[in-house]
Amino acid sequence: MGNVYVGINLEFDRPRGRSFEWSTAKAADMGFAYIEPMLHWGRELLSAAGYFHSVSMLDDPLRMRENVEGHGLKMSAISAHSPLCKPDVSTDYLKQAVRFSAEIGCPIVLNNDGPARPSWGGIEEHHVILRYPLEAASAAAEPRGHIVGLEPHAE
Repeated sequence: MGNVYVGINLEFDRPRGRSFEWSTAKAADMGFAYIEPMLHWGRELLSAAGYFHSVSMLDDPLRMRENVEGHGLKMSAISAHSPLCKPDVSTDYLKQAVRFSAEIGCPIVLNNDGPARPSWGGIEEHHVILRYPLEAASAAAEPRGHIVGLEPHAE
């Protein structure tokens, strides 16, 4: 049987409004070996000011990696959730998350099916829409040896 390591999603600190750096230090202090950081696209002012734990994909990925490694942690996955039923948003977002995760050395990019499904169509049509950004992200992930994971959060 393989080893099991317990990690923590950095959203544990969302109610306190602390920075990515504070959250990684706290996770290390609590004895975790692995963390799941969250990425965002563009500029998020609370994060830039140190009041939120996510990291912009416009930032230098090495800053994130050096911080995590400096606390003796590893990244089990990256939280890169985006509205899959809005491929005009999620496709480029997920491909960028894959590239960012490759540079920080994290092999898994996570997403979810999300609540943002269109009011029209049925589940079969929604699955076709979901497939488009997932196929594009998988095509970016495969040559990098990375995995795109889908968490079933919604229906």
